[in-house]
Amino acid sequence: MIDINNDVPVLRQISVHAVMEYLLHSGPASRAAMAKATKLSKQTMSEVILTLEERGWVRPCGLSSGKVGRAAMNYEISDDLFYVLGMDVGATTIRLSLVNLQGIEIAHYEEANDNTGGDNLVNKLCRLKDEMLMRCAIKPHKLHSVSMAIPGVVNQKTGTLAFAPNLNKMEGFELLSAMQRSFNCEVLIENDVNAAVIGEYWRGRGQDTQSLVFVSLGTGIGMGLLLDGILLRGALGAAGEVSYLPLGADAYAPENLRQGTLESVIGAAGISRRYHFAGGPADTSVREILEHYVNKQPAAILAIEETARIVALLMLSISSMFDPEKIIIGGNIGSRPELIERIRYYLATCSPHPVALECSALGAQATLTGAVAISLNKLHNLLFGLEDLPKKIQLPKHSQPGL
Repeated sequence: MIDINNDVPVLRQISVHAVMEYLLHSGPASRAAMAKATKLSKQTMSEVILTLEERGWVRPCGLSSGKVGRAAMNYEISDDLFYVLGMDVGATTIRLSLVNLQGIEIAHYEEANDNTGGDNLVNKLCRLKDEMLMRCAIKPHKLHSVSMAIPGVVNQKTGTLAFAPNLNKMEGFELLSAMQRSFNCEVLIENDVNAAVIGEYWRGRGQDTQSLVFVSLGTGIGMGLLLDGILLRGALGAAGEVSYLPLGADAYAPENLRQGTLESVIGAAGISRRYHFAGGPADTSVREILEHYVNKQPAAILAIEETARIVALLMLSISSMFDPEKIIIGGNIGSRPELIERIRYYLATCSPHPVALECSALGAQATLTGAVAISLNKLHNLLFGLEDLPKKIQLPKHSQPGL
């Protein structure tokens, strides 16, 4: 059991919380520096450090230098105490990131997703996890939790996956129970775009905001929403399923009930169809269409301009409903600068007020970064937080190459 709350008085828990939060954000420090920053007495600080050393949560890391008088011992968080694993499971790619207690990436892995789905997917992820731990010489019991980010919504009551049209054999699959059977640690599952907005909030363009929207445009489309720093999931966990908005096509058409009306016209397949209807070859990829657009091919111009016009209506709808400080666009289509430029143009012509629209800073790693943040934040709160404190420990926002 790693929860400090069972055998440490509440006042000491508050002191531990303050010290660990300081070390997480500021790095190694002496007792005197920590006492000054946290406003704890020297006696209390000594007792807290003793408690943390006994539990193996902090360790000495050398003497301070460059000051007059006797050098003081510095302390740092024992970053090898526990680890968390983030997983981004997309329709085409699987990404994994193993990080330590401080949020420093220890290992990163990517491979194509064969999209066989179901138990095959779960078994594959478990194998990748085992191989990653073995390569890093990390004992399995030190892996505290695994966070999976996936296109779809997990029903919190049944653990089944819904709204996942781009994944084979996953609609209605009891994903949570299957993961819990295979992984010998806690498993957390989040919608991929929800994870992406958390990633941007932690280490991307949303670090200076409290209300933030992330819109992903790619194979499918989706939205993640943070208001006052809180992720909104909705009653069924389906908040942000903007693919079903009645924009760009007939919402009553039977073929749009499964995929979603809006996704049918601005998802990758919809853009490819629009290009074909405009005179281009069938089944052309969006990447090729955008290249033709840059080269001023007429069919590509028609397809991309209409796509940008419809996306601008989506941005206007989001701005009107939620009034976020920023809307960040990501995904392998949404991150293309030539498309964002045209979206901004059309948005300026239809919006009564300016809308802050930015491209993702994390690119393809936004969802994975958010998946890591979900597990890491929970671990920090479990180890160092208090349920009755109004403020939880915030993850350190230092930049991390590879995430």
